[in-house]
Amino acid sequence: MKMRINYSEATSILIILQTLWWGLNSQCEEPIESSKLDLSVTYDLPHFVSDTPVQKLLEFNGTVYVGAVNKLYALSKDLKKIHEYNTGPVHEGHDCSAPDPCSGCKNKPLNKNNTNMALLMETFYDLELFSCGSVGNGVCHRYLLEDGPLDAEISCMYSKKNKDSSYGCPDCLAGPSGTQILNVMSSGVVRFFVANSEVLDSTVPRLHHTISVRKMRETQDGFEFFSKQSYMDLAPGLRGNYPLHYVYSFQSGPYIYFLTVQREGGSSNAFHTRIVRMCSSDPEILRYVEMPFECIYSERRRKKRSAQVVFNVLQAAHVAKVGYDFQQEMGLKEGEDVLFAAFARSKPDSPEPTASSAVCLISITDINNFFRDFMQKGYTRKLSHFPGSEDKNFNQVRAFNQIMHFLQSVLARVAIWFIRDTGYRLEVTSTNPRRDYFHGRFRNVLLTSIAVVPIQNHTVVSLGTAEGRVIQVVVSRFGKTEPHVDFRLDALPVSSEMALLSPQRHDGSLLLVTGNKTSDRCTRAPRCSPSHWIQDTCPLLITTISPSSAPLGGHTNMTICGKNFGFNKKDRFDTKLIDVVVAGLILINKHWLMLSNPVITDIFPEFGPKSGGTVLTITGSFLDSGNMQLVTMGNATCALQRFVCLQIY
Repeated sequence: MKMRINYSEATSILIILQTLWWGLNSQCEEPIESSKLDLSVTYDLPHFVSDTPVQKLLEFNGTVYVGAVNKLYALSKDLKKIHEYNTGPVHEGHDCSAPDPCSGCKNKPLNKNNTNMALLMETFYDLELFSCGSVGNGVCHRYLLEDGPLDAEISCMYSKKNKDSSYGCPDCLAGPSGTQILNVMSSGVVRFFVANSEVLDSTVPRLHHTISVRKMRETQDGFEFFSKQSYMDLAPGLRGNYPLHYVYSFQSGPYIYFLTVQREGGSSNAFHTRIVRMCSSDPEILRYVEMPFECIYSERRRKKRSAQVVFNVLQAAHVAKVGYDFQQEMGLKEGEDVLFAAFARSKPDSPEPTASSAVCLISITDINNFFRDFMQKGYTRKLSHFPGSEDKNFNQVRAFNQIMHFLQSVLARVAIWFIRDTGYRLEVTSTNPRRDYFHGRFRNVLLTSIAVVPIQNHTVVSLGTAEGRVIQVVVSRFGKTEPHVDFRLDALPVSSEMALLSPQRHDGSLLLVTGNKTSDRCTRAPRCSPSHWIQDTCPLLITTISPSSAPLGGHTNMTICGKNFGFNKKDRFDTKLIDVVVAGLILINKHWLMLSNPVITDIFPEFGPKSGGTVLTITGSFLDSGNMQLVTMGNATCALQRFVCLQIY
């Protein structure tokens, strides 16, 4: 990479980066010296320490909401506490004659901590925050935020009218093993899509549906299902002994998605990751399909074929827009969503991860294309772990595919209406593996967190590890995947829970969680004091400066080659050294640059014939200053034959 600098006279040194544009004429050679990060650097980053472990994080309009054990916090964007509200502990147990899910047993000793299982914002009806805990069978509390702090108006989302519902407990949203909840507004109704990880204990009472969609009651004091088709549960024989973990959820376009880690099949002991897709407009689970999601890396071995390593268990994921460079590399349209996923290799026949990771990515457009192609080709079957997925749904899809293959007229449109009207619940039997984007760089690391932020033309990926480290990588269409940042954030693992603070602004930040600490990091340089700017761990490396000297009064174009200038080697920065010391030498990153005007001490011979042709020898100092030398005699320009550099001691 290179940058050109124009010099002018002044009294001190100050470099200002001005205009970024494309189109470099000359090229720099790749620097031989490598720029190694100082992995021992630590930072005193802005942070907030909760009294108890943090589980959930949410940002809205510059306010950070933190869900922790027995606590709910509202923080300013610089992580100063605005308000806190106690959500526990409570008393729960068999000694409660008439337990109240909203407050537990009154006048009893407090014996149960309340873990925050879900935290979500709803703005269609009111500006309201929902916090769903592990106590009270997973009921949620609704905080109306328009009138003041968190405790200005609180409602417990439990209606006694739902107690004897034939659909189970509509108000019991959050399951004890983990919950993913998405609230989506469609057709004037906010639909709450809820997915609960499976409790590995067959003796636990079943109050929570595995996956469901519900709405808020008109009285806003609880929830209700649209019908008995609005939920699905694992087959009775699998309840309590079928590991099923919902890792991540998101909405993109007309669909909502859940990412799971589960067994490859009902009788298999091997584990893999799946993408679950549902229609956000469905009041019932009408159009439901699952597809395997696999991340692979081809490991090269001596004298043998490369071995394919499968990273099968998802640890963290993030859906984001990407920068222009990466958008061009992937052939994406502007504004398309891309799924970034951090995988690990699991122990044999176990979902437990090992310290070996890979990062794979896929556009949401490609995900939907795979779903469409596999379903049209019939690479599907009825769900093996959810009952109620009848053969007729599977056969309807096959019939639809056959009709679509042979008919391209009115009958085809009738078939489309037919399959959409009757719905489907399927799992795809094939997969299209994605390759590790970082080519095995993290095969000895357990990644636990991933966040992606587009910055100008670039795409910045921030990765957290089980050892409490944060690694930041800029990826672009030039394939640059070397970390720019690698430092220890904490001794505890970095949580997969993260939030972007004002991501649409140039001074936005990334919020990460370790244990009970929220750290505000990865912001822009103008917002940081020098000790907080994380790019300090990525030292500037200058390999050559050409020319090495320049006249004071000229406008010499300088080419500086090296690494870690903060932009790609194809970029060009026009930068002016506004203030320059008027004497001797300037030291730029251990490279001396001389600023001196040429001084002529002798010209030989002094006379020659009018016809010309005389070879002149010009002696002096700094005659090679600048990147262009010109000698004129009257109106004629002399041809320079050679330079001879003599050192006089």
